[in-house]
Amino acid sequence: MNFRPFPCFVTPVSSRLVFMIQRRDLVLVGLIGLASVVGCDDSKSSVNGTVTFDGQPVASGTITFVKTEGALAREGAIIKDGTFQTNLPPGNYKIELNAQKVVGTRKQKGFDGKDEEVELTEELFPEQCNAKTMLTTKIDRGPNSVKLDIKKTK
Repeated sequence: MNFRPFPCFVTPVSSRLVFMIQRRDLVLVGLIGLASVVGCDDSKSSVNGTVTFDGQPVASGTITFVKTEGALAREGAIIKDGTFQTNLPPGNYKIELNAQKVVGTRKQKGFDGKDEEVELTEELFPEQCNAKTMLTTKIDRGPNSVKLDIKKTK
């Protein structure tokens, strides 16, 4: 078996074309760098916190911070094993909590036609913690800690 490499064609390139390509690449790199600097928002503060319900860590859910002054802003985080972390601009916020609790099971047909058991869930938190929230907090510059211990309403 004879091996023949692909033919290699060399075409002369003018120094002006090389300069234009290098200049274009330099401008492109500069624009990407500028976009990344403009995109960085150093005015946000770190927020770490815990969420418990009747003294027990919330296994999974969401926390949403809704700014109550200035431009409307909604930012959220995932609650996992009772903890969350996010970055927010300083200011006053309403807090909305959402999580599901299992209230039962039912049998239904799966996509494969076989019976399967599915969990029935409902909102864990009372509406005073989500749709009609009364939870508020103030986020200051720098690191912040938010501790929420929600009690079951009677």
